[in-house]
Amino acid sequence: MRHPDSLHRRRFISAGFSVLVTFTAVVTFTAGPDRYLESSPSGDAGSDDSKSRSRGSSKANAASRKSDQRGSTVGREIDVGFDTVHAKGRGAARIVDGKVQIEESSELYKGRILEITKTSILMDSWRGKHEIPRSSVTKIDRIVDESAAAVFEKFRQKAKSRTSWVKLLDFAKKNELVPEQRVCLRALARIEPRSEEHRIALGQRMLDGKWIDELEVQKLLQMGYEVTGKKLRKSESGDAKTGGGASSKRPRKNPKDIKAVDHLERAIVKADAHSLWMLLARSAVLSIPGSKERLNMAACRKFIDRLESLGDYEFRIRAYLAEEGVPRDWAQINIEKAKAFVEKHGEEDSIHLETHHYHILSTMDEQATKEFGAKMDLVTRQVYQTVFEFEEQIPFKYIVRIYRNEREYNRNGGPRGAGAHYEPHSKELVGYPSGARDSYGMDTYKSMFHEGWHQYFDFYIPNAPRWFDEGFAEIVSPVTFKAGKAKMNPFNPMRSQHVKVFAQRGRLVPLDQLIRMSHREFYRRDVVGIAYAQAWSFIYFLTNFKHRNPATQRKVRGFYKAYFWELHRGTDPVKACDIVFKDVKFHTLEKAWRDAIPNQRG
Repeated sequence: MRHPDSLHRRRFISAGFSVLVTFTAVVTFTAGPDRYLESSPSGDAGSDDSKSRSRGSSKANAASRKSDQRGSTVGREIDVGFDTVHAKGRGAARIVDGKVQIEESSELYKGRILEITKTSILMDSWRGKHEIPRSSVTKIDRIVDESAAAVFEKFRQKAKSRTSWVKLLDFAKKNELVPEQRVCLRALARIEPRSEEHRIALGQRMLDGKWIDELEVQKLLQMGYEVTGKKLRKSESGDAKTGGGASSKRPRKNPKDIKAVDHLERAIVKADAHSLWMLLARSAVLSIPGSKERLNMAACRKFIDRLESLGDYEFRIRAYLAEEGVPRDWAQINIEKAKAFVEKHGEEDSIHLETHHYHILSTMDEQATKEFGAKMDLVTRQVYQTVFEFEEQIPFKYIVRIYRNEREYNRNGGPRGAGAHYEPHSKELVGYPSGARDSYGMDTYKSMFHEGWHQYFDFYIPNAPRWFDEGFAEIVSPVTFKAGKAKMNPFNPMRSQHVKVFAQRGRLVPLDQLIRMSHREFYRRDVVGIAYAQAWSFIYFLTNFKHRNPATQRKVRGFYKAYFWELHRGTDPVKACDIVFKDVKFHTLEKAWRDAIPNQRG
């Protein structure tokens, strides 16, 4: 971790102490006995560890904050300036020798350490002020000025009088040693028990004539209370602070209007839920705290409201992004993955081919790898990018792992019975060449083209509804190649045959149910085969619809584009269906589609 002021020299002169600071360092120490807790002259159980913290140059930090507030720049290194607490977490359960064992996991907490005691660490992060049990802590990383910390500790051991503690407090404030300030405040509160100033500085407030601890104050503020001077009182509205809802304004329906905006800046400076959604999804964060659903924009809006209700939104959103490792540098990550792939399989048995759009990691022979890499680039440029045209392009090269056969594919994580799959958590496309027996006359890499669509489309519409995403994947996968060009042939002979059989047997799922299916419902064993075939058939119907009335034809062909825009702006998929199809007699549309099934052909 690089601190922005690590190369600066600064002289600290305060509270009668003078020390030359030559660098700012990150001090790491494992959790253990605090050698200063026992020697506190005030007997304060809230005493700090041996290392203290400084935020570096105040002028530099102030300039950075002002720059961020103007919205002109947002530092890409989100992690800079945060303390980190490493703690043991509760992992997943697994069976070992017939017994259930809970795997131990590691959790990170990034933010601002306020206090360290024998029993807990008080931290301010995106969660607000919260305590971390000391028994679970394995390591603490603090941004610390070693010289200032040493000076504080030297005089802290000697401090007894009110005057000495006031001088130490002034020194800690000027050098931004936050936990040390609280050590001083607690000592002064004991020396002057009637003083309200020290209690207020520690975050305490009065309610019904009693002083309330700062953690309880935080809870009450979120329940609708407000601070008036030293007291808490119920606000007139009785409601906790919440942020504004999503804009109801709809964008123009031209996919090229998806511009390459800085989602990091918009999420931090503008508290924009859409940008936070895109930012997290593109960094493979699949869920957000406080939501039981897969990541979506509505959950991001609620999360932003929650952070805003705690105050100091920018600090909290930065701390959260730092914990999650967002934004993720896929360009560098994927280069490292390519190196690891070759190391794992050996240089003689593996190939890393870098094409215009991809890192192709292969155990096939050189000629087959080059052929596949060329085809993937052609499909991306001449098929994927023409279905919906975007100004914003994917700024990094995706990983594609392709194995020589099914056995290798399964041995390296490929699910049984699949020809390829897309991994949203790693953004990787993985598969192997299909055999002629199941190709239906399509290219031997058809499964890779299908899953490649998911990899591509996920960048623009995270967590897209299954019927829409799978329908288009089945539209693009029957691609053909001629004279060095890729041509999309939306007719899928395999899905066409299946949907006709299901229609003849009366097993089609009602259309209004299909377009509202959740991920789990779509992939149910008794539904998935029908759902795939219907999804392709309905998308094919919409994109190729013909009618003697040009206005009717344009309207029906425009449905999928209007639906795309609702999804991109973050509308719930079910609500998006209601919006797009609000003026349609659905049974009429379904009848037209069902009537078209026997005649769907290439």
